[in-house]
Amino acid sequence: MVENSSADAAHQHAHTEGHEHAHAAAHHHAEAHQHAEGHEHVSVGPAALEGEHAVRATAELLEGGQDLDELARRLSVLADPRRLRILFAVHAHPGIRSSDVARVTGALDSTTSHALTLLRTAGWVRTEQHGREVRYHLADPLGHRILHELGSDHLPGVEHSS
Repeated sequence: MVENSSADAAHQHAHTEGHEHAHAAAHHHAEAHQHAEGHEHVSVGPAALEGEHAVRATAELLEGGQDLDELARRLSVLADPRRLRILFAVHAHPGIRSSDVARVTGALDSTTSHALTLLRTAGWVRTEQHGREVRYHLADPLGHRILHELGSDHLPGVEHSS
C-alpha cells in the first residue's frame, strides 16, 4: 500500500509539473502572438465561429478581400535590405533625389536607380519632376503605415498632411 501511495504521489507530482509546463508554454505562445500594442486577436461572444462554419466564413473573407497575389508580389520587393533602406530614406525625406538616396544608403547611383525603379514599379514610391531633377515620394498609405510600424521616422520639419 505504501508503494501505491509513492506511485500516486509521483504521478501527482508529474501531472502538476506537466500542467505548469503546459500553462507556461501556452502563456509564452500567447505573448509571442501579441501585436506591438499588446493586443491579440481572440474569438469572443456568441458570434465566435467554430468548425466548418468558421472555415467557410474565412474562405469567403479571403475570396472577397484584396488581391493577395498582388500584395505578396509588392511585399516581396521589400525583402531586400537595400530596397528597404531606400524606402526608409524616402519616408524620412519626402522629395529626396536619387543621388541623395545613393549617398545616404552608401550605394552606387546605378544600383540606387535600379532599386528605385523596382520600388516604383511595385507601387511603393512615385516620382515628381522638378526641372531636371526627379524626386521620390511614398506612393500609398500602406507603405507609410508599414514604415511607421517598422520604426521609420520623418526628418524634423516633415509632418503628415491632413
